[in-house]
Amino acid sequence: MIILTNVEVKKMSGEKRLPDTELEVMTAIWKCEIPVKTSEIARHIERDWTMSTIQALLARLEEKGYVSVVKEGRLKTYVPLISEEEYRDQETVRFFERFHRKSVRSLFMTLVKNESLTEADLEELEAIIRKEEKRND
Repeated sequence: MIILTNVEVKKMSGEKRLPDTELEVMTAIWKCEIPVKTSEIARHIERDWTMSTIQALLARLEEKGYVSVVKEGRLKTYVPLISEEEYRDQETVRFFERFHRKSVRSLFMTLVKNESLTEADLEELEAIIRKEEKRND
């Protein structure tokens, strides 16, 4: 049996999730080589934001504990304090808990009803379950 409720959600400064704008900046950071300059972050953002908008969003991310700022004179570089995988895992667990009340059946019934799962997806899930069962024996 796969237990999804034992995933620990690390809370960053009390934040439950990032607003879409801040998540877009974090996504840009995760695409870059670390540490990353503001100008490089701007190149990975698809919106037409000014540098001051990006800097304001970076300041919020720093305040919330998602990035660390390294200052070298006037130049600032940024380092993510959470990986994309960690954040995705946290969001998935929160979604699972909030919308499906930790019910795997509810989650899968939603996916099946909306025809979101292909035959290949079902076979892959079955293989994962078998592997977990063997591991827990």
